[in-house]
Amino acid sequence: MRLRRTASLALALSVLLTSQTQLTSQTPPASAADWVNRMPEMEAHLKNAEIVRLEDIGTGVTRPRRAHLMPVEPFESLVWKMLPPGRRSGHWESYKSEIAAYELDKLLHMNMVPPAVERTLDGEQGAAIEWLPSLKSVKQTGGKMPAGAVWGRSTRRMLTFDALIYNPDRNAGNILIGAPGELILIDHSRAFTEHTDLPRKIERVDADLWRRIEALTRDDLVRVVGPWVGGGAVDAMLERRKRMAAAIDKLTAGKSRALVVVE
Repeated sequence: MRLRRTASLALALSVLLTSQTQLTSQTPPASAADWVNRMPEMEAHLKNAEIVRLEDIGTGVTRPRRAHLMPVEPFESLVWKMLPPGRRSGHWESYKSEIAAYELDKLLHMNMVPPAVERTLDGEQGAAIEWLPSLKSVKQTGGKMPAGAVWGRSTRRMLTFDALIYNPDRNAGNILIGAPGELILIDHSRAFTEHTDLPRKIERVDADLWRRIEALTRDDLVRVVGPWVGGGAVDAMLERRKRMAAAIDKLTAGKSRALVVVE
């Protein structure tokens, strides 16, 4: 009797542990984009939280710094970039491009670019950007982009976005890895120039994001990114969109469009 009872207890425990494991595996991991649905709160914290300490990050050619905040909620730190618009070492750079990237991300409902606002610190204006301490970059995890079908959509979105804004500086150090299938994009200070060519060859685009890009009007862009990058950069974006559309049309000639514009 005792052996039967012990066996029954062991079986029940095994079933319980299996059920808990299945439940855990079915629970989706939390999104790294913790600002979604909390954007006004996050932006206000970036603008108004007291900066109690600044430290050099030690990485990045644009020499960003980390600012520790009080209060520590909803996040404890921000990235401080003080880059007045201008050319440095042959590259156009501007803290305003960081804010433009975030504002355009919001307009396109991408949720891939962390909150960024303009702020004044010690009499100098710059971009204050949410610090995401729990995430590692592709560079920090070995330098190779995550592989597998789950990562395809976010990778296509990243490349499509970079083509639109003319971001020539996407590298393993400014792609952060979130939950499976989630990429967070940082460092856009060299984007939004008046170049009308595309930074890289178009191969495939995300269908939903491309539809949103196609629907953008000049008025939309002037309203959202115009205050940060100016009318010339807006016109260049519209020209790049034309070139993206032409590249897509060329790629889809004689074959299924679904192979290029991927749902």
